[in-house]
Amino acid sequence: MVDKTGIILSVILHVTAVLLLGASISAGLFVIHVAVVPLIFKYCETFRRTIVFLNFVQWPLKIDYEEPASCGVEGARNIRIQYSSRVDGCPVRIGIWHILPKTVYERLQDKFKLVDKEELNKILDKELANSKTPVILYCHGNSNSRAASHRILLYRLFQKMDYHTIAFDYRGYGDSTNLTPSEQGVVEDSLAVYGWLHDTLDSYRDGDDVAPPLFVWGHSLGTGISSNLLGNLDSLSAELQDRRAPLPQPRGLILEAPFNNMADEVANYPLTMLAKWLPYYDYAFIAPFRQSERFSFRSDCHLSRVNSLPILILHAKDDQVVPYVVGERLYRTLVASRAGAGAAVTLHSYSRDQNLGHKYICNAQDLPQVVGDFVNSHR
Repeated sequence: MVDKTGIILSVILHVTAVLLLGASISAGLFVIHVAVVPLIFKYCETFRRTIVFLNFVQWPLKIDYEEPASCGVEGARNIRIQYSSRVDGCPVRIGIWHILPKTVYERLQDKFKLVDKEELNKILDKELANSKTPVILYCHGNSNSRAASHRILLYRLFQKMDYHTIAFDYRGYGDSTNLTPSEQGVVEDSLAVYGWLHDTLDSYRDGDDVAPPLFVWGHSLGTGISSNLLGNLDSLSAELQDRRAPLPQPRGLILEAPFNNMADEVANYPLTMLAKWLPYYDYAFIAPFRQSERFSFRSDCHLSRVNSLPILILHAKDDQVVPYVVGERLYRTLVASRAGAGAAVTLHSYSRDQNLGHKYICNAQDLPQVVGDFVNSHR
């Protein structure tokens, strides 16, 4: 006869063990949540830098940057520039795509097949310098490269609008030099591309023709990079490039899904807000970004220095990566800093029901009109 008491005791022991294991896991997760993660945030700069830049995320894999058409970008050439970085004290190579306007590509399409790369570059440098249509310098956000699918969608829109597009990768991204990025480093890379672009426009322009209108477009982290670049362009030109005269400001700045500063972005990010109940929340999670000189990205401070720069802000209210509230704060700060004087700052928002989120404002039906109106009023 089976010993029922033994069976019952065995079942009780097994259930107890499972419950204790579950309690251990729960306790472990609790400790991680309230102690380990805050300590990592507070004291591990490498961890903070990783979540800011996410440059280890590279998709798609095995990209042929030399052939933009293989990535779905027609009418484009690949360019590489190299300069000596004062931030990291070493040579830095930057990969760039120059994407032609639709009408220019249609006119020069045969040149892509019939002439060698050196000759093609001379032709396209001259086309760029003497363009009668705008040039967009695009500063992308974190993770992936200039070949990311949502970025390609935006390039195609620029191309249809007959704009030249200059898209590039910072250090640590794409085919650019594999260095650990920092705010100073990626801003220096942006300055190198901005300076190269101005030098190209000056060198290849015919006679006394006026340079084509140049606009800078930043998305997400790229808004912090472009804001630092343009807010400090005079000092950066002198300190990092030894220019006697500072590089000129662009005709306008377009900020897609921006934040006012990295501390506020982290404070409003959905995942970090789960720890808001902790008494040391600000000390552990927010203060390190507020105090850091390596990735604080204080766009509100940087852009408050350049009242003459027209700014267009684009932000979707269903953005879960850079919440709408921090983009609105940037807008209000910039408007207040100009106090009725200087160039206009415009905020164009997109409702939640459009489902554009963080990456797909490029799909907004009115975007060509909104961007076209801004560009045409300042070209």
